[in-house]
Amino acid sequence: MQSITTITTIVPIVDDTEIPRQLRKLAERDEDLRNHARSGYRLANTVAITGPEFVTFVDTLTRDPETLN
Repeated sequence: MQSITTITTIVPIVDDTEIPRQLRKLAERDEDLRNHARSGYRLANTVAITGPEFVTFVDTLTRDPETLN
């Protein structure tokens, strides 16, 4: 049976003075996705939900049974 998981990342919408904070959150998301890929997951879908202070990324990943470790 296929395995499905999600990763939710909340990234702040910031002004020019806080760009490093925003980039750190995006780097964390990238690392989470990379770690799941090493475990056999593939990115199936990404939804970005924009709010007044944050953008929420919801990444859906799938893994086929033959890639289970």
